[in-house]
Amino acid sequence: MVYILRNIKSDNIFMKSIDEVNTYLLAEVAKIKSLPVESVTLESHILYDLYFDSVDLIDLLTSIEYDLHVVIDDDELDKFTTLASVSQTILRFSK
Repeated sequence: MVYILRNIKSDNIFMKSIDEVNTYLLAEVAKIKSLPVESVTLESHILYDLYFDSVDLIDLLTSIEYDLHVVIDDDELDKFTTLASVSQTILRFSK
């Protein structure tokens, strides 16, 4: 499955597969929390496993929107439970 993301800055269209989104997401979360990327999985719970606070969550959302050129409604933040749910939200909003 391939999703098309629109690059807002240059108006280029580029392809992102679910695997590319997942790889990006795991690396970004590891960077935000200063963890080895191997310790972060799609099943990791944002609050209970990764101990995200509101600042971490906004940092992640800002990175996603800037790096992947996708805008996610703020209302979606409450639905972020595991990183898999974040990945699915990214793909849904990139259509």
